[in-house]
Amino acid sequence: MDSFVSGKEYVNRYHDNYRFIKESNTLYTFSMDGDSMNYCRFGGKEGVSGIDRNDLGMVDPSGGPYMSIDEMAIDGRKVIRIFSSDIGIGFEVE
Repeated sequence: MDSFVSGKEYVNRYHDNYRFIKESNTLYTFSMDGDSMNYCRFGGKEGVSGIDRNDLGMVDPSGGPYMSIDEMAIDGRKVIRIFSSDIGIGFEVE
């Protein structure tokens, strides 16, 4: 399981900086410099037809990181929901 720390800056393989910003006790947003998000892949949940951007199974910006529910944690808390909205990519934790 990939584990991230909010506020810490990470670097993907294309040298774009990214971080998770704590918005509330259970909500984080994803921020990335550069233009890797312009080439981002989104995926639905396994066993569900179609892609619901309000309830994603995975997000994969060009250059990484590959992020999926149940396979990542932020501040030691398991991610249970990923969504795309006006604020960007959001992550809900347990």
